Amino acid sequence: MTDTASIGVADDVAVERLRLRALDELASGLDRIPFRRAHVWILVLVSFGALFDAIEQYNVGLASPLIAKQFSLSSSQVGLFTTFTFGGMALGALLAGIAGDKYGRKFTYMYNLALYTCGALLTALAPNYEVLLIGRLVVGIGLGGELNTGLTLVSELMPTKARGAAVATVNIAAGGLGIFTSSALAALMLGPLENTLGGPTVAWRWLLGVLVLPAALVFVYRLLLPESPRYLIVQGRIGETNKVLARLAANKLRASKEVVSEEYVTLPEGTRLPGQRVRLAEIFQGPLARRTIVIWVVSAMTFGAAVTVAVFMPTVLVSRGYNVGASLLYTTIINVGGLIGAILASVFGYKLKRRAVLTYGAILAMIIAVAFGASSSLFPILLFGGLLQLMFMLLNTTAWTWAPELYPTRVRAFGTGAAVTVALGSASLVPYVAGATFASFGVVGMFVLVGVMYAIMAVAVRFGPETQGFSLEQVSEGQAL
Repeated sequence: MTDTASIGVADDVAVERLRLRALDELASGLDRIPFRRAHVWILVLVSFGALFDAIEQYNVGLASPLIAKQFSLSSSQVGLFTTFTFGGMALGALLAGIAGDKYGRKFTYMYNLALYTCGALLTALAPNYEVLLIGRLVVGIGLGGELNTGLTLVSELMPTKARGAAVATVNIAAGGLGIFTSSALAALMLGPLENTLGGPTVAWRWLLGVLVLPAALVFVYRLLLPESPRYLIVQGRIGETNKVLARLAANKLRASKEVVSEEYVTLPEGTRLPGQRVRLAEIFQGPLARRTIVIWVVSAMTFGAAVTVAVFMPTVLVSRGYNVGASLLYTTIINVGGLIGAILASVFGYKLKRRAVLTYGAILAMIIAVAFGASSSLFPILLFGGLLQLMFMLLNTTAWTWAPELYPTRVRAFGTGAAVTVALGSASLVPYVAGATFASFGVVGMFVLVGVMYAIMAVAVRFGPETQGFSLEQVSEGQAL
């Protein structure tokens, strides 16, 4: 008589072999395709969205002195701009994580881009403080979703060797270039162009409203941006998976007669990978739970610290005796360090281990933060401020490179989104705590708080796996150390 239990075991083994074969074929197919012009265009498309994302994050903080004066706002009310923006981003990242795993990366990316441009228009036209807060909430929801989905999409489309550098390159736009551009744009529009734009009561509206421009990019993304083949294969859309891989191999983003179809993945159409059903609770269970805790702590510490300093930088400079115009100019100079840090992160993402960069970088950032807080004259303020922004971008970029690598495809968007949500929740709350610390203990006290956050981060990193040099499938199968 046949042993039914043995048959069940045999079936399980066959199913597991099928799953591993499909994942191996997909990883092999992506890595067989060299990094070429098509990959560069994907980076350019996502980077443009990330650039506008970063400008929109920080422009309200740069415009806050004028907004506060016009609406007679207290410091606490000004702080709510950041709370609503980053609170909305936290919610948006979580919702986009769920939508990205269920409906696809491309669709989720486009609707979030459209959402934050609508919020930008509402903010620019706000007749009062309450509408302004609602606009910032809408902006935040769109920004958080765009950030999460962009990270996931780029991570899944790139060859293993180029993955870290590619995700870091996006953050050159989102972090270094975005923060630099936002401060430069504010210095220009609220400085020399202020009267041309209608004076101080109108110029800030132009600054907040200029970011309706990304709405036009939605149509470009719809035509050119491919869906993630890793998402497609989980859904059983084998034909589309092979088409995307063929387009990348042919160095083209749009389908054409020149693209020769090739069977990279040999599963029959409609075959959903066994064990790939989306279970959102999985990131809190088994081996993924530890990874989740680690990336949550890392994300909360580095992003909360970075946003706090970015938001309060003009205020810190004003407290040192510089006027608003000078503080915006000096903030722009300091933010050059962020651009350099993002570029370094791209180089390090290709060559260095994630955990080493995050650990030693956090220790160095802790020292620089305390030194900046103790600085009073212009040269050390600019020097340590620039170095601090460099470390912010290096650490933030490396953390966002690491996050998508920690999860399997079926929950990668949600796992990354949850980490982004925690980071943005920290960005929403920490500035409020930092503001209270600033009021009680001055600039030094606020930067000691930032230093403590980086010390916590340096310890947490050591409990996560090293993912540099491994394919996403190798990491999800537990082969990363």
